[in-house]
This record gives sequence, structure tokens and C-alpha cells, in this order.
Amino acid sequence: MVMKSLNGGSKKSPNAIQRQRNGLLAIVHIAKKDLGLDDAAYRDVLGFYGVASSAALSVPELEDLVGFFESRGFKKTTDDGRRTRDAGRRRMAEALHARIWEEALGLENGEKRLGGIVKSVANVDDLRFCRNVGKLKQILKIVGIYKKREAA
Repeated sequence: MVMKSLNGGSKKSPNAIQRQRNGLLAIVHIAKKDLGLDDAAYRDVLGFYGVASSAALSVPELEDLVGFFESRGFKKTTDDGRRTRDAGRRRMAEALHARIWEEALGLENGEKRLGGIVKSVANVDDLRFCRNVGKLKQILKIVGIYKKREAA
């Protein structure tokens, strides 16, 4: 049996609609946690829809609720967790930037030398524009080698 969906006009099976609904409910609860909503604030938001539980919402209402949470700063993840992976890479790149600068400032004429290393390894003019974690690790290694040579 094929049923017309409530939210898009496309035909979906009841199982597909239930999967969509379950996914939206999961996103709502993840958003609640990510936004740091306490139970009272969450119940206030649900009160706008006239329900006490998100399970009582229809698919279009759940989509609207997810849109509301997104307008408040929530970002949905993809099925493969790309947002989490990207955030981890960003944090690692930021940490490597800080470490590279710390090491480079210990070198004689470190800022200028770092610029040359960054240009040759990452092919960018400034360390701030390098987000490739592998290249940042190479830069850190090279700066460490120069630092050891100067210390000897």
C-alpha cells in the first residue's frame, strides 16, 4: 500500500513515513540537548504546538520544530557524522596552529622562517589559511627540527 505523505506530496510507504518521523523525533531531542534546553523551556516550546510531547506532533510540525531549533543555532548532522568529524578537524587544526606558533616564536627570526615553511609545505601565504591537518603536522615537525638544530 502506498500513501501520500503529509509533507511533500510525494508518495511514501507507511514505513518510510514512520522512519522519517522517527528521524525527526531524534533530531528534536538532539537539538534540545545541543541547545541546552532544560525541561521547562522545552515544554514551553512544545506548548506553542499545544502538545505535551513531541511524539504528538505531525511530520510537518516536527519539521517546523526542527526549523525553529535551527533558527536558534542548532545544526543538524548528516548520517555519516560529517559535522562531528569536521568539528574535530577544525579543533585539531586550531590546536596545531597554536603549537606551531609557540614553537616558531622560539626560533631565531621565527615568524619569517615560518612563512617560508608554510609556503613550501602548504602552498599558502599564511599559516592561518592552512586547514589541512596533515600539512600542519609536517610544518610542526619541520619547525621542531629547526628548533633542535638551534638548540644544539
